[in-house]
Amino acid sequence: MQAATDSRAAYFRVLVLASAVLVLSTFVFRFRSAYFLFLAPLNLTEENVFAAWFSGMLLLLASLHAADGYSRLRQTNMKAAIAWCVISAMLLALSLDEIGCLHERIELLKTGPVLSFVPFLLVLLGGCAWSFVQLWLTPSERPKVGKLILGFAILVSVGGQEILERILQLPWYIRPFRSAFEEGSELAAMLILIYTTLPNSTGLFSASRPPRDPAFSTLFNMRWLVAAAAAAIAWPLAAFTSSLEFQAPLGHLSDWMSCALFFLSAALLVHAWIQSPDWKGFPAAGVSLLCVASVLCVQIDPIGDTNVFPASTTIGLFGFELNTRLVLLALCCAGAAESLRIQRNRAGTALMVAVGVMSACFATFSTADTLWWGYFATTVVALATFTTLSLMLRRETPVPQAALA
Repeated sequence: MQAATDSRAAYFRVLVLASAVLVLSTFVFRFRSAYFLFLAPLNLTEENVFAAWFSGMLLLLASLHAADGYSRLRQTNMKAAIAWCVISAMLLALSLDEIGCLHERIELLKTGPVLSFVPFLLVLLGGCAWSFVQLWLTPSERPKVGKLILGFAILVSVGGQEILERILQLPWYIRPFRSAFEEGSELAAMLILIYTTLPNSTGLFSASRPPRDPAFSTLFNMRWLVAAAAAAIAWPLAAFTSSLEFQAPLGHLSDWMSCALFFLSAALLVHAWIQSPDWKGFPAAGVSLLCVASVLCVQIDPIGDTNVFPASTTIGLFGFELNTRLVLLALCCAGAAESLRIQRNRAGTALMVAVGVMSACFATFSTADTLWWGYFATTVVALATFTTLSLMLRRETPVPQAALA
């Protein structure tokens, strides 16, 4: 029990420390000194950088933990279980908005900052109201309601801060403080939500193998639904994303799906390790490389065209101009395959190698619409990775027997 508590505390402290580093980096970078340009990927006020990825994946991580509430309660209180599903869905949508810049793009349709924010607010408040009532009526979940209200309230206040930012023009020396406060508030809200939803995934820190409690179990049980949904929208989402304006300064919806699929693949790998009593050590290399692949979908531009993305590059090799992002994704897939080979999972190793080869081949292709191809090819590689790990994990997850207090 003490070991599980210590592991959970260490897990949460790592997230807090990483968030604090990003907030500090944002504060320093906003002074716009040439000495701090190297901090650009860690600037939370920019899109298409590591900091944006981290913020979006914090929300996705909270969504995964909230979804485990369904696995934990579905046999004892279905309404409370569905309430956790609603909360998970709202956090998933917020993750999409964080990386895909959904409400910013709506604002560009000349709706203004207020009208672009209000529809999100109404849906969020409606979902929260119903879910919080159901959780309040469930004795075991009631202590979590106050923390959930606090976390979502801070997220809503961040939207208000963004509106004030567009209305008020502050002096240059005040802006770094305001930016750090806004971004710090947003990350603090995400951390509160993760802290609140984390007990749903108690199996992550269980000493028993396999654990009786959920550990990304809802994701595992819904993996084929996720794969089918991603496959159905990959093509139209890539086409829609490539048709949008402001590609360089704003995030990309298609890239959010790609980085989310890689991140969910890492979560599936963690689930496999937890559920397997004979797994030979934690697959740190595989999980890390899948997370790096997820970062690449945001940090590295999809096509390497300086006319669209000013800081972009391609890799020249034997007369070919290779897509940088797809080459790096191929290397990540190859590394993940090696991690599976150590576990003597021959089928998973072969499939991951095939995905890496596919990504390397895609890197050499060019089409008339290169931007669409960059988004679509990335999604195909991410989806193939997720599907490979879904195929590898065939054993059913034990049904949790958690009782309500």
